[in-house]
Amino acid sequence: MNTLDAIKARRSVRGFTDKQIGDADLDAILFAGGQAAVGGADFKSLKLYAVQDPELLKAIDEASAKRRPGSHPLYGAPTLVVLASKESILPSIEFTNAGCVIENMMLAATDLGIDSIYLWMSMYGINDDPDIIAKLGFPEGYTCVGTMALGYATKEFPKLKADEQRIEVTVIK
Repeated sequence: MNTLDAIKARRSVRGFTDKQIGDADLDAILFAGGQAAVGGADFKSLKLYAVQDPELLKAIDEASAKRRPGSHPLYGAPTLVVLASKESILPSIEFTNAGCVIENMMLAATDLGIDSIYLWMSMYGINDDPDIIAKLGFPEGYTCVGTMALGYATKEFPKLKADEQRIEVTVIK
């Protein structure tokens, strides 16, 4: 699949089966994340964690739902990728880095036929719970700056309107 086809095919899935993704696919997706554009090329400020342990996933889901009781912010995904960052050489760039890293991984997942979603609430669930941070093994000074879920959709989710521009564009020459 070429890059534009992957961009057009990518969608946010909000419901996953319990079928786990393969190790080779996970490795390829994590590799894609490591190839992202990172501010100041400060790759040492970032760490990726792939969580597939059901008990830890449940704890993250429950901690994340505290901001929205009754919800399941991980949507039942069998894999959660967590991006942690320490303060970078460029102040506050860690969220831009997270967007680039996670988008690379989402496009790689799409290319491999794996569904995904960029998650925000789970970042808070992780950062609000010192026990989860300890279980993940974050070094001192690192916080979660982004997460994404991976797996296989429980149903067919709507395709995006891939052949039309969805954001207003102005070109100034």
